[in-house]
Amino acid sequence: MSLTTSPWKFRSGDDTRWGTPNFPDSSWQTLAGTNFGAGKYTRSPAPKTWTGFGWFRLWVKKESPNLTNSWGLKLNHDAASETYLDGKKVMSFGRLGNSKQTMQAVREPSVAIPLAITDTLPHLIAIRFSNYNAFYPNFIGFDAQIQDLHQMNSGLAADQHFMDLLLMSVAAACTLVLVHLLLFAFYPKQRIHLCYVFYVFMIALGLYARYETIVTTDPAMQVFFTKVFLCFVTMNLAFGALLLYSAGYSTLPRRKIIAVFGISIPVTFLTVWNWYDVWYDKIITNLHNLYLLIFILVFYTDAFLSVLREIRKGKKSLWLIATGVIFHFVSGILIGANVFNWFTLPEVMLAFAWGNLVVPALFTIYLALEVAGTNRFLAKQLIETRDLAAANLAQEQEKQRLILAHTTELEETVLKRTAQVREQAQRLQEMDAAKSRFFVNLTHEFKTPLSLIINPARELLRNPDPKIAEQYAGYILQNSNRLLQLINQLLDLGRLESGQSALDVNPVDIIAMLRIHVAQFDSLANNRNIQLDFYTDSESVIIDEDADKLEKIIQNLISNAIKFSQKDGQVKVFFEMLADAQYEIRVEDQGIGIPENKLPFIFDRFYQADSSDTRTREGAGIGLALVKEMVTLLGGEIMVDSSEAKGSTFKVRLPYKLSAENAEPMPYPETPVYQSNSNEQIADEQPGSSRPVILLIEDNQQLNAFIRTTLSEKYVVLTAEDGQAGIDLALAEIPALIITDLMMPVKNGYEVCAELKADERSSHIPIIMLTAKADQDSRIHGLETGSDAYLGKPFDNRELEAVIENLLRQRKALQEKYSQNYRWLTHTEEMPSVEKAFLDKIRTVIEQNLDDEQISTDWVGRQLGLSRAQLHRKLKALVNQSPGEFVRSIRMQKAHELLKNKAGTISEISYMVGYSNPANFSTSFSKHFGYPPSSAGIAKQ
Repeated sequence: MSLTTSPWKFRSGDDTRWGTPNFPDSSWQTLAGTNFGAGKYTRSPAPKTWTGFGWFRLWVKKESPNLTNSWGLKLNHDAASETYLDGKKVMSFGRLGNSKQTMQAVREPSVAIPLAITDTLPHLIAIRFSNYNAFYPNFIGFDAQIQDLHQMNSGLAADQHFMDLLLMSVAAACTLVLVHLLLFAFYPKQRIHLCYVFYVFMIALGLYARYETIVTTDPAMQVFFTKVFLCFVTMNLAFGALLLYSAGYSTLPRRKIIAVFGISIPVTFLTVWNWYDVWYDKIITNLHNLYLLIFILVFYTDAFLSVLREIRKGKKSLWLIATGVIFHFVSGILIGANVFNWFTLPEVMLAFAWGNLVVPALFTIYLALEVAGTNRFLAKQLIETRDLAAANLAQEQEKQRLILAHTTELEETVLKRTAQVREQAQRLQEMDAAKSRFFVNLTHEFKTPLSLIINPARELLRNPDPKIAEQYAGYILQNSNRLLQLINQLLDLGRLESGQSALDVNPVDIIAMLRIHVAQFDSLANNRNIQLDFYTDSESVIIDEDADKLEKIIQNLISNAIKFSQKDGQVKVFFEMLADAQYEIRVEDQGIGIPENKLPFIFDRFYQADSSDTRTREGAGIGLALVKEMVTLLGGEIMVDSSEAKGSTFKVRLPYKLSAENAEPMPYPETPVYQSNSNEQIADEQPGSSRPVILLIEDNQQLNAFIRTTLSEKYVVLTAEDGQAGIDLALAEIPALIITDLMMPVKNGYEVCAELKADERSSHIPIIMLTAKADQDSRIHGLETGSDAYLGKPFDNRELEAVIENLLRQRKALQEKYSQNYRWLTHTEEMPSVEKAFLDKIRTVIEQNLDDEQISTDWVGRQLGLSRAQLHRKLKALVNQSPGEFVRSIRMQKAHELLKNKAGTISEISYMVGYSNPANFSTSFSKHFGYPPSSAGIAKQ
């Protein structure tokens, strides 16, 4: 280590002066080492006056002034300690005390204590130490190691990476356990799956216990997991034998299984009971190894022979299990036990972790081959059964021709056998379909982008118009890029998580890079009326940096700031050089902000601060997680300061190294960010057009524009970008049909549908719910809230047009039904309750003022709280009459009743129903009913 050290000195008791260099240690006890202890298997004697609390001192000196000034001290103990360098405390582990009750033991296997030794003078390292809990009876002291701090930290990082690999093997084993536990749940008669679960679970438990014995900071938990690991060492053999017996026998040999566990369980109990002796005493360890060898020779040989017998009988795939067993035990002797000392401890542990998964992996392959073989056998049996059925049928028909006397009996036999064969074939088909369904993996669909790729592609094939083609190609390109960006972000996260993303450092002019990126987002900011500015005091700063990762950090932060900013807001990007060779990139916005209770989670993968159906911004919750991972990889930190409804500030601080003076920065192309033209509009409807009016409520601008474009040839299309705006527009315009998304800002599709169906002004309007949430529960909920149709994304545009045509045709049929013979006057009880109430209300208003000649559409609308256009469209939709025709029909109906009941003369009745001129009344009456008022008392309706 290039340090000269004196022997360790020890003194029991406690005096703070003992940690200072001025206090002499000449009278202290000299120790050969510090791993002192007591008990049967002590490796070095304890100090004679050891009471459980004392001081240790060690003088160190650099051999050369050219050596590093940063040193690391690593302590391995199961006690409490304080470390002093030249009388100053630099680190403490646990809590010191003079008894078991007052002290708190701790172990820190991955902590390096930094020591600053800058000269070649002697320096004192003093350890204030207490231990009253002999977690390991022959180790109540500590092991100390001094090394270059950077090398020590690199070694600790390598150890942590190794631990991650060990934990990955645990995860792999747990995955196998879950898969075969499900297989056993579906096929409980195949107990081999349950035996497999026990065996692999024991492996996972052993691997995890080994992991915890190394990384845990609690000595008591280390002892516990040591015992668990010893249980695994013994019981793993037992469950391995159980697995082999389940593969070699159709029915488990109970006596052999009882013998296996009858021997393994007591040995496991004795191993754990005398766990410390087994762990360190070579004699007892060898006896334990002898037991393992005998166990393998007796039970594993017997089980292995049973597997070989099955192989000879035709189960060729069992050679996988046999190969796995041979590999497992050969590797266990050569690598796991390391009998020839060929491997280092990390290599042994890594081989142990992944070598134990060889048998499970091969066994999984074996089971997959068996399932495939079973499927092929069932398919073959199905064919043979069908052939047999056909042969039996032909045979029975031949017998009918030869033996006429037994015709009836033979027909019954044939029918009976045919039914049995068909039932058997149906059962086989159902079994095969169930297995196929079980092994099919469900994938997540990116439905809205796919809708804007699939439907424009179909339209391009049907419509060669260059302008339309250019627009649709833009949709396809941008949404393909959107999917690609999401996939790339997921891949980047995966590479960062697995440690496969390396740094590619090159000279970069960071000021130029930031200016280019801010310029790239100008178009997006302008479309949203957002002011985007960049501020810096530096003209050019050329540093060595990974440009790709820095670019993704900048793009995500600026994109988020713009996306979550309100219209007419401002986004500011700052660059500042800091002390300690760091620089800061700060992005400020005046957006919606982040609630305080959600700030701790915004860097988690797939987390969204607003995940409701009414969230105002889209996103998969990946960008900030990716930024966090990349900032960490670059050795920096990211901070956020946010207030709800006021805005957010993201700060990224990264270390930097200036490039050489003659270094040429990487060229950085000014590639503009592609933005769709959100201002695309469909030409306004010409006056007098008779095309139906459709309201489209969709917050995705591109999908909104696409649907509007495809429907504009047949319909007048109105649009709204959130649920509340859609409700307001629907009540104002009373369209013929409404298409609404489900997940929208302010109010979602369920709320839109429920509110419009409950309002008498809009209750008659058919509603199509178009959404990515196409599961059964969402579909049922949508229909319950009143939607007339429910289409899932990605949708077929032809299907949407067909549904629109069908709903409008149904509405037209209802209009014709109620308009014929003025059926609405006498059969309103057939209508839905809301529409019946509306017609009754308008009839009441008119009848109460029937003698008023000046009743107009505007007057009736004011009485009902409707505009002239609303009233007109509502009545046309219900009974296919204008307001004027509706008022005239009620006047005529009332006049007919009065004439029939002889309530007055024709002139008197004409005044009663709002006609000041009897001649005009007679003309209108005759035109309405087909006969004059004088015949009303005798004519039929």
